[in-house]
Amino acid sequence: MKLTYVLKENVLSDNILEVPEKGYIFKGGIIAVLKEYSFQNEWSDKLTTKKFKKQSSLFEYLNKNYQNLDLDFTNTILTN
Repeated sequence: MKLTYVLKENVLSDNILEVPEKGYIFKGGIIAVLKEYSFQNEWSDKLTTKKFKKQSSLFEYLNKNYQNLDLDFTNTILTN
């Protein structure tokens, strides 16, 4: 089971963050998957996928690239 958060709405595709529910983890010890889309041409976007194993590196990346986020990670693996 996973929860999906929209980080940024683009014209064609949205940047999303996928996080497993509490008690679950993605295969390989991954705690979050970030799917970012950047402009490729008028009809499609280029997908870049980033996978995080550490909560600290995920929050560091989010603070650097998405400053004005207010996400509620209740019932996810990211809550203590």
